[in-house]
Amino acid sequence: MVKIYLTRHGQTEWNLQKRMQGWFDSPLTKEGQQAAIALGRRLAQIPFSAIYASSSGRTVDTAKFICCERQIPIFFKQQLREINVGEWQGMTDSEIKRTYPEQYHHYYNHPTEYKSEEGETFEDVLQRVLPVIKDVIEDYEDDEPVLIVTHAVVKKLLIAHFQNQSIDHVWDPPFIHGTSLTVLHLKKNGDVHFECIGDTEHMQKQNS
Repeated sequence: MVKIYLTRHGQTEWNLQKRMQGWFDSPLTKEGQQAAIALGRRLAQIPFSAIYASSSGRTVDTAKFICCERQIPIFFKQQLREINVGEWQGMTDSEIKRTYPEQYHHYYNHPTEYKSEEGETFEDVLQRVLPVIKDVIEDYEDDEPVLIVTHAVVKKLLIAHFQNQSIDHVWDPPFIHGTSLTVLHLKKNGDVHFECIGDTEHMQKQNS
């Protein structure tokens, strides 16, 4: 039963601007950097065997801030990148809602009906991410800790998948804040146990 610590990248400049990133990128804000460092302190005593991170710049930087000076192997995987939202990438939330009202409605209210002209569906994302998770389950021993640094949609899809929920439940609470922590045990026989979902304790301590 591998123990997966699952997190999202820290806050970025485009997060502040409410601008859709997808496969595009923007740098971490100072707050995003500090939250990643705080998560690194929270996890400092966890003997991670490896870190798997999306190959996007914001997740690469988040993983490195979490690591700090620790010598942990990091594997950067394109399969862990955020959903490719094609024509939306670089647009603000209000611009998308105004220009693509039907797409926008499906994205947030009926994800199984969402289709992008140039990008991916939610199902596309899940199918490229799951083989990475399968490899992690097979490659590591019982209770061996592995950290995965990815994106909001990827993390929400994995949570829904391992709770046996349909993709239409992907936006169910809790909200997944940047660097929030989800911990789950995955057995090779398919059994799953969640310790926490979207926990932000380290961020609260950082701001206190």
